[in-house]
Amino acid sequence: MYFSPQEIAALIQEDQPFLDLTTHMLGIGGKAAVMRFRCRQDITVAGTELAAQILDACGLSMTESQPSGALAATGSTLLAAEGSASAAHSAWKVAQNVLEYACGIATYSAQLVQQARQINPRISVVATRKNIPGIRRFAVMAALAGGIMPHRLGLSESVLVFDQHLAFLGGLSPFLQELAQYRRQVPSSKIVVEVQKTDHTLTDALALAQAGVAGIQFDKLPPGLLAEIAAQLRVVAPEVTLFAAGGITLANIQSYAATGMDTLVTSAVYHATPADIGVEIRPA
Repeated sequence: MYFSPQEIAALIQEDQPFLDLTTHMLGIGGKAAVMRFRCRQDITVAGTELAAQILDACGLSMTESQPSGALAATGSTLLAAEGSASAAHSAWKVAQNVLEYACGIATYSAQLVQQARQINPRISVVATRKNIPGIRRFAVMAALAGGIMPHRLGLSESVLVFDQHLAFLGGLSPFLQELAQYRRQVPSSKIVVEVQKTDHTLTDALALAQAGVAGIQFDKLPPGLLAEIAAQLRVVAPEVTLFAAGGITLANIQSYAATGMDTLVTSAVYHATPADIGVEIRPA
């Protein structure tokens, strides 16, 4: 994931808009320092490349680094650098925050994938775009490190039709009547339609599958009902991709993985507990 120099500068400037008053007051800024980031728990590593950009922008030289996606045991060094005490203290909290939040997301992501594939080794786990506003690229970066792909990066690169869209067409039937035309309009995109939990959920899903949509997404359906629907859809359209979304977490992902769905869609990764990362700064 690419982060521009301007973005790195903005992260640093948010924490240090003028100067590091404490380091300046103590008169220690020019002293040589070494800096080390260690994890205080077993984690999946994420964000080290971004943290390294922050350290470099502050004037530190990297001496050690683990790549995103690596597994790190408690006590492992994630990053190490050397430079001035001023540079180290300027980079400290900015880089630590990046690592703690990124590693927290990546670790939770890896746990979700591992738990789901214990039940269904071929299942996919993907992350929604329901992230905290303003952090999407950061959140996607961290989820990728844990083995979770994005479901949708935004509105521009994929087609997902919701009830909120169908309401302006007059319902599902008018949409199905124009499906062939919609396909011609977006020949390189797959058309996926979300189905809500209603009295006609199965009927709608069967109609979509028979019409030839590429995928059907089910929102907030319980695992038992999803399993029944999946079994019937496989008979009608075995090639259609089935998505389960809504409320999928580490506590219930194995139940959803057993439903016969192809893909599980979650936003829980964005609310993962940050990892515990310790920082040591000492004289060289």
